[in-house]
Amino acid sequence: MKRGRPISLSNFQKMFRRIYYEKDARDFTPADLLLHIQEEAAKIDEGIRKNNEREIINALPNFFCWLLSFCNIYGIDLETVVLAKYNGCCPYCGKEENCMCITMDQKPSKWYSTLNSPRISTLNDWQKMFQRIYGRINKIPWPIQLWLHVHEELGEFSREIRLKNDSEAADELADCFAWLIAFCNRIGVNLGEIVWRAYPGMCPVCGKEKCLCPVV
Repeated sequence: MKRGRPISLSNFQKMFRRIYYEKDARDFTPADLLLHIQEEAAKIDEGIRKNNEREIINALPNFFCWLLSFCNIYGIDLETVVLAKYNGCCPYCGKEENCMCITMDQKPSKWYSTLNSPRISTLNDWQKMFQRIYGRINKIPWPIQLWLHVHEELGEFSREIRLKNDSEAADELADCFAWLIAFCNRIGVNLGEIVWRAYPGMCPVCGKEKCLCPVV
């Protein structure tokens, strides 16, 4: 029986933990999972190169799944990590909407946190928040430029994981998620909708709530 649809980022992470944690812990190392993330990112690259929206939308849920699966194995709560950096405003300039600091030669050095910002309850709330803060400036670059930011942050995240710098890794992971949402907003995709279509509370391959697929 399918379980209820996850709403929050934390609920999505819990869903993937229920489906894949036992299999991932048995069959993969954290490095294997990072390679899977890169593999799915490459499929999005291919969709962008071919200007094939269907391929991009098909690959995004798998990228998100492997990213959260890594978080589950490594013991990272993605929602906590993102909230620590992006809590209702740009962490560099403090603006709650229409941030432009990415256009500056050097970002402001002050670190802001809007502790009284409205609670972010759903994955859709994250998309709305990042659209409010960065949507104006993110209309300027091509979508591929936003996706390249995801790659950049993913590479920096992988480096910090390799060096076992967990606090720095958390910061890079928050940026990776922020750019992923920026990319989704730019191409008009609701991430929660497409992830639930691809993973409706179970593994889409074996159809089980706890994945029984062979290692691939």
